[in-house]
Amino acid sequence: MYLKFRSITPHAFEKKILLSNGYFSKQLRNQGSVGSDILIKIHARYADLDILWVLTGEGQMIHELALEQQHTMQVDEFTMKYETENRKLKTLESNVENLHTVLKDKEKIISLYEFMLNNNNNRSVTIGDLV
Repeated sequence: MYLKFRSITPHAFEKKILLSNGYFSKQLRNQGSVGSDILIKIHARYADLDILWVLTGEGQMIHELALEQQHTMQVDEFTMKYETENRKLKTLESNVENLHTVLKDKEKIISLYEFMLNNNNNRSVTIGDLV
């Protein structure tokens, strides 16, 4: 039940508690017993799993404190991601503002060049007319 709850494969479970390949799967298939040394390994590697529940099947499978800690970790992770993305967004907004300013400056420069070009063309005509 725990493996399904945590979406853990038997192979990954065996690897994490340092069992040989297929040991746990074989125990499950044959409904074999698990020794205390294995239970100690399980308890050490999966602290959220209530070992009393593993032994007796009574009580809660997951410690309430572990669930609260997991929820807190998820909230903290979400908050951190939100803050990071928010900083990125503010940086992008600032970059867009800077680009708008640069674009306006370039438009002013282009207008100035156009004005100067038109004035030079008008002067040529005026000088040509006088000659």
